[in-house]
Amino acid sequence: MPDRLSAALRGNLDVTGLGALLVVLLAVYSHYDSQVFTPASITILSAQFLPLILAAMGQSTVMLAGGIDLSLGAVLSLAMAVFAVRAEDGVPAAAGLALAAAAATGAANGVLVAYAGLPPIIVTLAASFLWGGVTLVVLPQPGGSVPSGLVKAYNNGWNGLALPFVAIALVLLLWKLVRTTRFGLSLYAVGGNEHGAYASGIGTRKVKISAYALAGVFIGLAGIGLAIQTGSGDATIGAPYTLNSIAASVLAGVSFFGGVGQMRATVLAALLIGLLTNLLLFTGLSPFYQLIMQGAVLIVAIAVKTFATRERTD
Repeated sequence: MPDRLSAALRGNLDVTGLGALLVVLLAVYSHYDSQVFTPASITILSAQFLPLILAAMGQSTVMLAGGIDLSLGAVLSLAMAVFAVRAEDGVPAAAGLALAAAAATGAANGVLVAYAGLPPIIVTLAASFLWGGVTLVVLPQPGGSVPSGLVKAYNNGWNGLALPFVAIALVLLLWKLVRTTRFGLSLYAVGGNEHGAYASGIGTRKVKISAYALAGVFIGLAGIGLAIQTGSGDATIGAPYTLNSIAASVLAGVSFFGGVGQMRATVLAALLIGLLTNLLLFTGLSPFYQLIMQGAVLIVAIAVKTFATRERTD
C-alpha cells in the first residue's frame, strides 16, 4: 500500500507541488484580502482567471503534440472581437461563430505544420500577424457590446453559482473524456515519439491538425470569457496571454518536446500566475517592477522544478 501511494505521488508530482504552492500563495493572499474564501470573492477571481486557464489549456494541448502556438493571443482577440460584435444579435450564435473562427485558425495552423513541414514556432509567429490583422478588420477599435445581464451573471454569480468556476469544471471534465479517446491517446503518442506513432499506424498529420483545432476551441472559449468579463471587445488585449499560457504550461510540467504533461497541473499553474499577478498589485509595486518580479518568480519556479526532475531521473 505505501508503495502504491508513493508511486501515485511520483506520478502526480507536478499536481502535488503546484497544489502546495497554491496553498502557500492563498495564505499570503488572504493577508491582503481577508474575503478571498467567500463565495463572492471566489466568483470574482474565477471570472478573472478563466480566460488565462482556458488559454493555458489550449497552449498545453499544442505542446503535448510537440508544437507551440505563438498566435494564441491573436486568436483569443479574434474570438473576443467576433463575440463582442455579434453578441447583441444573439449570444448562442455569437459564441458559435467565435468558436468556429478560433477552431478554423487553429486547424489552419495545424495544416501548415503537418503538411508543409514548417517549424511550429515559425508558422504560429507568422500566423500571429495574420490573425491579428483579421481581428483589426473585424474590430478596428475597442467596442462591441455584450448583454449586461450576461456580464453581471458572469462576474457576480447566477442564482448562487459561480459560472466561471462551473465552466472550469466542465472543461476539465471534457478534457478527461477526450484524454481517454483514441485521439487523446494518439496526442500523447505523437508528441512523445512521432516516428514511433506513425509506425504504429497513427495518422500523425490528422492528430496534429486536430490538436491545433482543439486548442483553438479552448482559446476561443477564453476569448468569449474575456469578452463577457469586460463587456466588450479589444483587438489587442490578447497579447499577454501568449507568453503567460506558455509560462503556465511549462510551470505545469508540459514538455516542450511533447508527450508529457497533465491538464490539471496546467489549471493549477494558471491559477498560480493569476494569483501572483494580483498579489503584486496588492503590494503597490510599480507595474514595471511587477513584471520583473513575476518573471523572476516564474524563472525560479521553473528552474527548481527542472533540477528536481533531473534528480529524479539520475
